Amino acid sequence: MIKQILNVKIFLALVLLMTIGCNKDDDQPSTVSLQNLEVSLDENPSNGAVVGTIQTVGGSGTNFSITSQSPSGALSIDSDTGELTVANATVFDFETNPTITATITSDNAENSVTVTITLNNTNEVTAQNLEVTIDENPTNGEVIGSLQTMGNASGFTITTQSPVGAMDIDSNSGELTVADASLFDFETNPTLTATVSIADAANPVSVTVNLNDVLEITVQDFTAAVDENPIDGQVLGTVQATGNGTLSYSVISQTPMGAMAIDAATGELTVIDPNLFDFEVNPVITADISVTDGVETTAVTATINLIDVDEVSATNTDLTIDENPSNGDVVGALQASGSNLTYTITFQNPAGAFAINQSTGELSVADEILFDFETNPNMLATISVSNGTQTVSANAFVELNDLNEIGEYKFGGVIFWIDPASNNSEGLVCATTNLNVNAWGCSGILTGASGTGIGTGETNSTAIISAGCIYSAAESISLLDWNGYNDWFLPSVDEFNEIAINYYDYIWPTIQANGGSALLGTVWTSTEVDANQAYIAFLGSTTAPIPIPKNTSNFPVLPIRSFTDF
Repeated sequence: MIKQILNVKIFLALVLLMTIGCNKDDDQPSTVSLQNLEVSLDENPSNGAVVGTIQTVGGSGTNFSITSQSPSGALSIDSDTGELTVANATVFDFETNPTITATITSDNAENSVTVTITLNNTNEVTAQNLEVTIDENPTNGEVIGSLQTMGNASGFTITTQSPVGAMDIDSNSGELTVADASLFDFETNPTLTATVSIADAANPVSVTVNLNDVLEITVQDFTAAVDENPIDGQVLGTVQATGNGTLSYSVISQTPMGAMAIDAATGELTVIDPNLFDFEVNPVITADISVTDGVETTAVTATINLIDVDEVSATNTDLTIDENPSNGDVVGALQASGSNLTYTITFQNPAGAFAINQSTGELSVADEILFDFETNPNMLATISVSNGTQTVSANAFVELNDLNEIGEYKFGGVIFWIDPASNNSEGLVCATTNLNVNAWGCSGILTGASGTGIGTGETNSTAIISAGCIYSAAESISLLDWNGYNDWFLPSVDEFNEIAINYYDYIWPTIQANGGSALLGTVWTSTEVDANQAYIAFLGSTTAPIPIPKNTSNFPVLPIRSFTDF
């Protein structure tokens, strides 16, 4: 009995130990491993749609949660089961988010996992076949109709059509328009068809265009050949047209404008401006003619080919010649056309200026004195041109080119020398008054201003100034600003001699006319003799320049400058 009681106690003790051991094991949380989830899903699901469930290894996960997702807010998860569902169906759009991802964790998981959802692009657009009826003979660009669709439709493309090239479609809106109006002819193509594909649509749609037969006008282009120079009102011909009802004709446009008129009732074409029917100017005259029966309107082209006839024409001609030519120099020829022409001057201004070759119309100089720019800058000859039957008249306008001349007041002074090698574009002018100076200057200094010829005065003056002499004649001139010019210099011996030669005949009259004063007879030149002497020259005298001491006072100077005219 005692032994039985002892056995029972031992058994109870073992049970108690096992119970305690099991309770301790239950108090320790079990660790599980999560598995990545990859699924494919059609785009555009519904909110709440099941995406999939996170799978675990080693037990069940507890308190599942989404730690991140892209795009945000796309998914929800059941914290107890790990089931993923659609939270925001709008982001499940293949075109925007072809792949959606999320990171998932669980409180008792040893790892986090990635969920990758690949969206399938689905056909989202549906469209209806289009059948329309329009009148034949539409215009290019005319709207036929638009395809009716459901969904965000785009990418409309005509894959086939009959006849080819008849229609165009707007790829964005699905609007169909006429591409080649000539194919919309009831007699040829009473029905036109096309097949149109649409991006994101499962199937293409068909387009059927039924044409209405309308009354039509038949016309023929009009062509005629007539002699140039017709008379006002002359009949050119009649536009031929047939149709139902009464036809009416009108000119839509013509080239040249205003050449022809048309009888609104008969289509007869007549001349309204004979001057435009000139073969040399308008060998072909055309007009676009509208023909209508009040319902339908069509157009026809009228073409008038002019026949060239023997005639005389002359055109006002602009001619140019340099002033001061020689008698017999050619001025130019009048522009004229015709056969066996004879030319005659009927008027000229000034009288007697021109002669003309009666056979060629070439004008030449008859009185060279009259070809002076300052007196007659513009001259005129009126010339009659005849072929023995017809006579016309035209003007030759002759413009003289102004040349630089000795004694002319230009470039700040009076021109006294023109470089013969410059084509009348370079030379020298002198001032219209003398300048008083103390002396030539630079006494005892050899400046190197030894040039005597024409063209050396400026070089001499530069050498004198460069020598650094105080109050030299050359320096005094260089400081002048006369008549808008500040590049005056002292003339060399030969330059002053050129002034002396031309003084009384050319220079002095111009000085008087422009408010100047008579030049003094004895002046300094820029030509140096030696360190102590320089040349003076004499105006109006045959006496050669003579050397005198540089420090001699009371001799003036005559400033000169060079010019260019190109």
